[in-house]
Amino acid sequence: MRKAEIIAKNNPGEKVLLLGNEAVARGAIEAGIQVATSYPGTPASEILSTIASVANKFNIHAEWSTNEMVAFETAAGAAMAGLRSMVSLKHVGLNWCADPLMAINQSGISGGFVIAVADDPGAYSSQNEQDSRYYSKMSELLMLEPCDAAEAKEAVKEAFNLSEKLELPVFVRLVNRICHSRADITLGPIKTEKRKASFKRGRRWVMIAGSSPERHKWLHQKQREIEEVVGNLWLNKLELKKGELGIVSAGVTYTYVKDALNKLGLDGEVSVLKIGTYPSPRKLIEQLLKNVKKVLVFEEVEPLVEKEIKEICFDLGVKPVVRGKLTNDVQREKDLNVDSVSKSIVEVLNIKHKHLNPVRDSALKKAQEITPPRRLLMCPGCPHTATFYIIRKAGFKAAKGKIIYSGDIGCYSLGFYAFEPPRQDTQFCMGASIGVGCGLAQSGIEDVVVATIGDSTIIHAGIPGLINASYNKAKLLIVVFDNGATAMTGFQPHPGTGVTATGEKTKKVNIEDIAKACGVEYVKVIDPYSVDESVKVVTEAMKQPGVSVIISRRLCMLEWLRKARREGMKKKLYEVDVEKCTGCKICVNELGCPAIVFDQRNNVAAIDEVLCNGCGVCAQVCPVDAIHKIKEVT
Repeated sequence: MRKAEIIAKNNPGEKVLLLGNEAVARGAIEAGIQVATSYPGTPASEILSTIASVANKFNIHAEWSTNEMVAFETAAGAAMAGLRSMVSLKHVGLNWCADPLMAINQSGISGGFVIAVADDPGAYSSQNEQDSRYYSKMSELLMLEPCDAAEAKEAVKEAFNLSEKLELPVFVRLVNRICHSRADITLGPIKTEKRKASFKRGRRWVMIAGSSPERHKWLHQKQREIEEVVGNLWLNKLELKKGELGIVSAGVTYTYVKDALNKLGLDGEVSVLKIGTYPSPRKLIEQLLKNVKKVLVFEEVEPLVEKEIKEICFDLGVKPVVRGKLTNDVQREKDLNVDSVSKSIVEVLNIKHKHLNPVRDSALKKAQEITPPRRLLMCPGCPHTATFYIIRKAGFKAAKGKIIYSGDIGCYSLGFYAFEPPRQDTQFCMGASIGVGCGLAQSGIEDVVVATIGDSTIIHAGIPGLINASYNKAKLLIVVFDNGATAMTGFQPHPGTGVTATGEKTKKVNIEDIAKACGVEYVKVIDPYSVDESVKVVTEAMKQPGVSVIISRRLCMLEWLRKARREGMKKKLYEVDVEKCTGCKICVNELGCPAIVFDQRNNVAAIDEVLCNGCGVCAQVCPVDAIHKIKEVT
């Protein structure tokens, strides 16, 4: 059965296996959501794509917005008109929304507005592991923090109800292990009736000078309601035992704590306070503090709850020992797990225990010893690999190889790992390649500055920087890696693809037109699979006195392979003629395609037929014509 059919089932009580993000989407659908928005960002991407897969069936407007701020504002506008709406995004995407967030928290909303934010403890797919609970604290808005995928579905439904009760947006905070784990989810009834939008004009919506103090007072009055909600909400619960240790576990860490206590045989000896909201449930914390001598706090990522507990201890005049991240009893960086939680518990209790997984750890250690190091690489045949080769080749012609790569967020970020020397020298956030590139170029540095950015990313965040580069006459080359999709997060469409989130055809935004409209005079499109011709164009671009834009356009290889299978197209396979190969390693080191390996014994390159996708770039870069096509396969 297709996943969309499972998500669309209106069969209350049935259990289905869902990804955490799919469970969140199902919760929104059960709650009667009418508008869903997002910009792709791991680990949150599947939330919107899941809703979009059934949007037409349930008359939901689902969209991939141009960036997170636009997504936030679109969902907010729908909520102001009385509809239930949700924006889903990753933690760094929430940074984009700080401006509208710090206004709508004072204006409030009419319909339910849920902000589903997915944090990334361990920074597995992000530039940082920031803690989104700080936004709850700063905005004075309620945040729900479920402990697993099943609870996440119910938390989303609860968030919509609370949002309407409080007349405020409500956060649902997820983490990577909830988003990308699977669990049995019990389906609830789907709310099928739809509201008619109605916008009631009022001063509350106009956040101008003079409005804020009055609305800020209103927000402070709402804190009493939030405190009452938190004190009675099912996401918070206290399990009192007779032992001297009390564990406070926030969100997903509750599942680690319960598993750890079970494996350590301490189930009946340790009190546990499960926290599923921020602000934290003060009354339950006070109750725990009065019944234990030691408190151990687990939370992802920063010690917010730990600090709150210490403040409460001061207010109450009680002096239990509070341990956690601040005391180095719980690891401060990276995501927690059952083993790390167990280690903290036994050290605080000062008890002996056998290692939980000695066999697994022994096998892991042995595997690490025998596994050769391998750097992160592009996909075989990836057009980005060819584009990086072209830039580097052009750099030798135009600037004697002196290039600074100002990088961005996307598949091309792998330019840092895939090549030696790296072909990404800076990376901060979406769109920063152009802004940082402007600063480097305006510094007077002699190197050619090349800003590398993707097709989705330049639409998301690159246009203001592009205007700035043109307006301020920066000597900067901007290379747009246009592979026709938001590939790194799951091939979601964007305005440059001409397709919406629900698969409808729409107007296609042309990146060349944008560049020209921003005042850039030198704008060229290249095919990265045509190496020599592309090198000439990029070399010319590097010699321009001001800003120049190159769009390197070729469909993502993975997308092309899917299309080839659907349409019965054949791909070409290549091999190395060992009689001609001189062992120069240009195809291995300069191009860096993972389908090409080097036979050290015979001092020749070789192509792995299983990995080769037939782009043919290697044949073009070989200086002795030792690589040629051998056959075509489906």
